[in-house]
Amino acid sequence: MNNKISIILTLLATLFFTQAGIAQSTGSFTDSRDGQTYKTISFKNSTGTTVTWMAQNLNYKVQGSYAYDDKESNRKKFGLLYSLEAAKKACPKGWHLATDSEWFTLVNKFGGMDKAGEALKSVKGWAEDGNGTNSSGFNALPAGIRRGNRYEWVNLFGFWLTSTSAWDMSYNGAIKTKVFRWGGSGGGGVSVRCVRD
Repeated sequence: MNNKISIILTLLATLFFTQAGIAQSTGSFTDSRDGQTYKTISFKNSTGTTVTWMAQNLNYKVQGSYAYDDKESNRKKFGLLYSLEAAKKACPKGWHLATDSEWFTLVNKFGGMDKAGEALKSVKGWAEDGNGTNSSGFNALPAGIRRGNRYEWVNLFGFWLTSTSAWDMSYNGAIKTKVFRWGGSGGGGVSVRCVRD
């Protein structure tokens, strides 16, 4: 009997997280183009529609995508960094590059611009104790940025593209809970998260 209860509790723990009363479920998706499997999170938005995000940075190679420092070994942890044009083509069929509006919904779901960073960020990997709780399951990683031919800020900042702008989270302990929105496209290469159509 104890084994059955333990199995049920473990299954429930892997299926659901709770962040300030917000329930979301986890899952996975396998990209048929290259066989890579991505973790996912799903939650209901304000209209009651279920929204599903990739809970890992996209790692599908297209022209205009780059491994940090041009080292393929960095892909496993951080995924790839994409130019805006590459990002628009990189998401698999049935998924799309997260829009600015979808980022606003995600951030607001987990506490708003001042608090969501902590819930969205991974529990390790951020410099100077900038780690989050990952209570959202989103597992945001500090994959840095590519500007021109230079790579910067790995382990310090995470940047994610939308079709019109970029969002970022930082390592600094004083502002580690905050999420910021850039007006630009984030430079020559930043991370991508896809959302299910």
